[in-house]
Amino acid sequence: MDYRTELMQMIDKFNIESVEEFKEAEMRIVRDSRFSRIRKKKDYAGHIQMLRTVKNKAKKIDPKAIKIPESDEETQALRKAFERCLVNFSAVCDGYVQLQLMLKEKSEGASIGYTEYKTLNNKVRSIRSDFNEKMRDMDILYSDFVEYSKGDDTEDLMGLEYKTYDQI
Repeated sequence: MDYRTELMQMIDKFNIESVEEFKEAEMRIVRDSRFSRIRKKKDYAGHIQMLRTVKNKAKKIDPKAIKIPESDEETQALRKAFERCLVNFSAVCDGYVQLQLMLKEKSEGASIGYTEYKTLNNKVRSIRSDFNEKMRDMDILYSDFVEYSKGDDTEDLMGLEYKTYDQI
């Protein structure tokens, strides 16, 4: 298999098996994690398990295992962006796990104040924002990469005239 195809498959696998499942878990967590509703019975252990599951799926993805020639700068850049996404994804999952553990302790009667909750919640939001930024950067590179990989240079040789954005 071509190294470009292998990298694209890894990214697709990450987006489907980890990011999409994470988003589903995140929706449940956000709905259940309001500090004012903490006394109500929530499935914090289930949330933690979902987060750990998607994190473990992402940890099994190793973009460094793909042998990419140094001369292929586009693929190298995409792999580095993907690696940054994987690191940030792990941090997001860890942050949400910490938050769920705190809420679980609070629901069991531990003395946790709103300030502590707010501090951790803001930390998780910041990490999530960083992850969104890294994903956006990777998505831009990925889109260009897919377009480049599917490109057919025969049109360039045929002397076709290209229209610029403002001419369309």
